[in-house]
Amino acid sequence: MADASEKIELRSEKVRNIIGQIPPRLMRIGIFVIFLVFIGVIMGTYFFEYEYTIKTTASLTKQGDSIIVQILIPLNESNRIKKGQKLFLNFDKIPYMYGQQIITSLASISSTIQISSKGGYFLSECYLSENAHTEIGNSLKINGTVVVNAEIQTGKIRFFDRILEPILVLC
Repeated sequence: MADASEKIELRSEKVRNIIGQIPPRLMRIGIFVIFLVFIGVIMGTYFFEYEYTIKTTASLTKQGDSIIVQILIPLNESNRIKKGQKLFLNFDKIPYMYGQQIITSLASISSTIQISSKGGYFLSECYLSENAHTEIGNSLKINGTVVVNAEIQTGKIRFFDRILEPILVLC
């Protein structure tokens, strides 16, 4: 009797074929939804803009009544740099000065390429007064030459353009 109950078939062959396949309409709708999401992401990258910054280093040297700031601008980023752009000098590399920064602007940009073991750079200079203050309000006194992190804010850029830029350079 147990053998007879095991041979009872609950579904016909047509039902098994339907259950074993993904319906073509569902497949088409799924592909269409994936296509719409992909197009939405591409369109979103075209409209999404963000503040582009160039990260580099700067040397602060006291000379007379002022502090000379020399910024190394990477050669491949030089087309984005202009006089007057915001420059953030971060003292995070210096012990006990985490979070201290000075905001100034670029005064001049050299047209001569400086080549070293680190790469090719343009040199930019700006000056700070001897009684320069950080954003928090602490005054600075520079002894010798101090190397700090620098960020140059170049303006807004589309995410889409940032993705295409390396591809267009290769062409």
